[in-house]
Formats: sequence, structure tokens, C-alpha cells
Amino acid sequence: MSNHIPISIVTPNYNGAQFLRECMESVLGQQYPALQYVISDGASTDGSRLIFEHYRRELAGLTSEPDEGHADAVNKGFAMTDGEIMGWINSDDILHPGCLSQVARIFETHPEVEWITGRPSTMNVRSEIDYVGPVRPWSRLRFLAGDHLWIQQESTFWRRSLWERAGGGLDTAFDVANDFELWMRFFRHADLYTVDRMLGCFRVRPGQRSVDQLDHYKQEMRTVIQRELDSLDPEFRDSFGDLIPARPRELTDAEREDLDEQLRVLDPPTIRMSAVRRRADFGKATGGKRFSSGLRAPEPISDLAALKDRHQGERCVILGNGPSLNKTDLGLLKNETVFACNAVHLLFDRIDWRPSYYTCVDSQVLPDRASDIETMLATHPDMVAFFPAEVQTHGGDRRRLKGRDLVSDGPNRYFFNEVAGTIDDLPESMFSLDAAEKVIQPHTVAITMLQLAAHLGFSEIVLVGFDMRYVMPASARPEDESAPNDPRLTSLANDDANHFDPTYFGAGRKWHTPNTMLMREHFEIARQALTRAGVRVINATEGGDLEVFERKDLAEALRRPPSKARQPVPSAGEPRPAEAETLPPTGLRRVLGELIPSVRRNWTFIAGVMLVFAAIVASAILLPEWRVWIALLGLFATTLAFSIAVAIKSRRILTSVLVALKERQSGKAEAELALQVLEQEIDALYAELHEVRRERSRRDVA
Repeated sequence: MSNHIPISIVTPNYNGAQFLRECMESVLGQQYPALQYVISDGASTDGSRLIFEHYRRELAGLTSEPDEGHADAVNKGFAMTDGEIMGWINSDDILHPGCLSQVARIFETHPEVEWITGRPSTMNVRSEIDYVGPVRPWSRLRFLAGDHLWIQQESTFWRRSLWERAGGGLDTAFDVANDFELWMRFFRHADLYTVDRMLGCFRVRPGQRSVDQLDHYKQEMRTVIQRELDSLDPEFRDSFGDLIPARPRELTDAEREDLDEQLRVLDPPTIRMSAVRRRADFGKATGGKRFSSGLRAPEPISDLAALKDRHQGERCVILGNGPSLNKTDLGLLKNETVFACNAVHLLFDRIDWRPSYYTCVDSQVLPDRASDIETMLATHPDMVAFFPAEVQTHGGDRRRLKGRDLVSDGPNRYFFNEVAGTIDDLPESMFSLDAAEKVIQPHTVAITMLQLAAHLGFSEIVLVGFDMRYVMPASARPEDESAPNDPRLTSLANDDANHFDPTYFGAGRKWHTPNTMLMREHFEIARQALTRAGVRVINATEGGDLEVFERKDLAEALRRPPSKARQPVPSAGEPRPAEAETLPPTGLRRVLGELIPSVRRNWTFIAGVMLVFAAIVASAILLPEWRVWIALLGLFATTLAFSIAVAIKSRRILTSVLVALKERQSGKAEAELALQVLEQEIDALYAELHEVRRERSRRDVA
């Protein structure tokens, strides 16, 4: 049984698909062994389901139904948990690497602490850290006195006992200041301790409630404070005299600095992680396990750029593994360029040709079939094979396996960068046309083959053997019997009816539960991306349930050669690449060539000046008696135009300076985060060192 303190995290979501995957990955990627993670969705209609369904088996709870708002969603989520430590993270925010292991360590080593908050930090829509705030104290006195902006909800965690004593839920009477109202109730029962660590990160983005409804938030905040002031214990009020006002107020920075000496009287001490390290019994706090901190060097990827458009304008066949292959004339594929996957070698005794390309990406199949794959590639060295440089495991501890540890590197073997897809910019964000940059993690290996085929330049793709029908064999058992929703399966008999061979996932073979709904959605996204790129896809499977692509009989699909060039569908407003300009090394042409870009940038000013001078000259010729006034007017107009041009130019320069300052601030924030991650690595190493020493002591005593 795990000796880790259980932590319950809830993510409320309503149409937050843009950042939901990143949020969920930041929580599940903590690899905390005693995590209870719940998604409380308000019946979203923006594609959120596509994301959280992908992680369903890693969740402790999931609900997707209409609710009464943000507070109601959080309450529903926590009702499905029983962890000793609690916190929630909104679907556009994230937890920093190593957050949960550090939170657990703090609560285990400080039994007197009932709730904590970390250093505030913010990021932008591109997930770049923009700001890291200072370590500062909090107290009930500060809250009531007007020093209450802002406790960062993403960085705040508490014990369930405090949650229950404070009422056991968010107050749904408040629309936006639910967290503030909860903090006020918590302060009645316990001190808030500040931790010198970034725990959660708030994303600043257009359209978010906390920004658009800031005035409403502050109005509700004042209502909460007034309610607390009206019911305040007279003894508490009398103890602090004029520090506690009769009506809510917000201290300015200057007022807070002036009153700080008086306000700090109830400040609890700041928790420093170095002190936690000294105080901790690391064997108890971590069980000797080193948690992932997110600081790791990425695995090197192969150079796939050399393969780009190798088969420009050609046709290929992507071979599935469905039982319909047993009814297909596979001899028709003898002279075709064929992509295959997984356990295709089981088909080799029936055919007199071999695939040109091969891939395997599944975290169950690749380790299980590694020896078969090595044998196949050694026997057929001309076969070009593709594997992820890192393989994300299904369920379990969400480890990342190194592709080269599973299949050895060598000639004609490529290891690509596999990344999780998003729905930020469909279809491209869920389907990559450039495998040299990335390959989107698929819901079925067929999507990987389609991405690779597009990268290689094929203009026509024929699908064969994609039945999209799955039945669960009676012999399939979850790898973790104690986790009934574990997607990882092991078969006990040769009874696989889902593939062309009953031994495909037969006795002793590892695989995972397929999700045909997500497969079909990913196929539809792939179809959209390939259509835009001018790639035609034909489904020539005998029967089956994949109706996303154009249907044809296999013989008919292979009868005609494909067109020799792809004709991509142009996107509206797509910019044309600028032509490279070459300049002579010296001479008048070079001088003019260097001036031309500046003239182009300032053509409006130059044209305006020329028009003014032309008007002055024409007026002086046509109206000689007004020449002096015309000259004065012309001088004024020229000066005005020059002043306007200087003002515009100055504004551009000032903007560039502000951008540079912002980038510098962001760099400082990134450095703070990198330092924190390094310190977390040190904490983890101390934990391992402690465990080694304790084990050695036990052996010495024995």
C-alpha cells in the first residue's frame, strides 16, 4: 500500500478546450502516486470531450453535465474525492513541475500547517512565463485591514479537515469571487503559510472571467469583507484598533508599506524548502522515490528533412491490420509503395512482397514486439522504419520510454519527435504535415502513417485493412487488476478477432483498449488537413466501418497512376515568400539598394513632403502676389509633417523598447523557474540519498 499522502485535484471546465490538454498534462505529468484527479465539465460544446476522454482512464472521476457555474463545478468535483490534501486548477492554468510532491512533503513535515500558498506566477497564451511575484505573508488581519490582493488560487492547497470545518464547499451565491470567499472562511480557522516555491501558474489571456469581470469580482470581494467585518468578534477588533476599518478598503502600496510593521504581528513564518529538506523524513515523505521534476533533456531526433517530398506526386498504400485483409487480394500491392505497422510480419508467409516503410508507436506494442521488429528489420535492411524518440506510456505511471532503448538505432531507422496534439488551430494542431518538426501523437497508428506519408510527398494514399470494428476477447485482462479502468491489457489466449491473425494480440501479448470514437474524430481531422494539402485519400478496405474517406474497390483504386504533383488548397490571405535580393559589393547600385528598404518603409512621409513642395511651387508660379504667404504656409506644413513623422517613428522605437523590456522580464521569470526546477532536483536527490543511507544502516545492524 502507498504511504504517500492522498491529494485531490479538481479541474472545472466549460468550453476551455484551447488550454485544457496543457492543464491536464501539468497535473497528470506530476507522476504523483496518490493523486485523485477529477474533471468537472459543464457540458462543453467546443471539443473539450475529445481531450478529457483521451485521459479518462487516468482520472479518479469525470462528469460532463450542465451545472450552476464555476463554484458548482468545483463542488461537484470535490464530492467525488476523499484525498487528505485538496486544491483546484482551472482549465487554462497549470501546475509547475514537482508541485504535488513538494506540497505533500510540506504537509507531512508540518502537521501544524492546514493551508499553504506559493509564490505567484503568470504566463501568456504561448505558455511563456511572464512574471514571478515576491514571497509575501498573509493573515486574517491583513485581509480585513485591506491588504488582500491577491492570494493565487492555482498555488493554494489545504487539508480536507479545514475544508470541512469551513463549510465543505464553495459558496455558489457568488459568481466570480468564490475563491476569495473561501479564503475568508479558512482564515477563521487556520493561519495561511506562504511557501517560497512556485506551485501553480495563472494564465493571462483575453476573455477570461477574472479579467473581464474584475469590477464585479471586487464588488463581491467587498461584500465578503463587509459580511466578515459585521460579524467580527469584538475582542479581535478591539485588539487591533484602527487597523480594522468599519467598511471594506484596499490599501495602496504606500499605505501597506507604512502599516507593515503593525500588520506583520499575526504573520506566520514563511516555509523555505531548504528547511523542509532538513526537517523531512524523506523515506516517509517520498518512499525513496524520485519524482519527475520536468527537467530532462529531450531525446535526440533523426533528420527527417532529407526525406521531405522524396515521393512527390506518387501513390502509396497504407496497410491496416484488420481481419478484412483475409478477404483482400494482397497480390495487387506487389508493385506498390506500402506503409505497414505493428505486427505486419505475421503476414509475410502469405505474400511475396515486403512493405517499403514501417512504423510502431504504441507504448504497449512496441516494447512487447521489439524483438520481432529487430528481426524483421535485420532480415529486410532496405525497409525504412520510423519510431518515436520518446514513447508516452498508456496509464500507469505515465513514464516516457526512450525509443532507442526499445529498438536499436541503425541505417534506415528514424526516430521522430512525437508531441501531443491540441485543438488550438485545427486541423494542423492535430495533424502534422512536416514530420521533421513533429508528428502528432495519434489515437491510432494509422494517423502516424498518414503524417509520414504526407511528409514524404505522396499525392494519393490508399487505405487497406481498416475495419474499425473491435470486440473485447474474453481472455483479455488489465495489467493492474486493482485498477478496473486500466487501459493496458494482456491476452491469455490466441483469440484475437480484431486482426488478420488470431495470434496478433494472442496469448501473452500486450495491448490497450481501443477508443473508436476518438479514432474516427482523428481520421476526420486528418482528412481535412490532407485535403488542404492537396492529398487524396481513398479507403479501399473490404467492408469495415471507416466512412470518413472516399470509397473505392482496391483494384479500381490502383488502376490509374496518381497525378504527378500535389495541388494544395491555398489558405485565404496566405503570404507569399519574399524573393531574395542580391546587391553588388560596391558602387551606386549598392548605395541605392541599401536605401530602397528605408524608402519603402517611409514612402508615405516622402510622398507627403513631395506633394507639399509641388503645391508650393505650383502656387508660387500661379499666384506670384502671394509668394511670401505661400512660402510661410509651405514651411509650416513641412514642419508639421516632419513632426508627425518623428512622433510616429518615436512611438515605434518606444514600442520596441517596451517589447525588449518585457522579453527581459520574461527571461528573468524563466530563470526563476529554471532555478526552482534545479532545486527540486536537489530535493529529490536528497531523498534518494537518505533512503540509501537508511538502507545501509539497516544492513549494518543486521
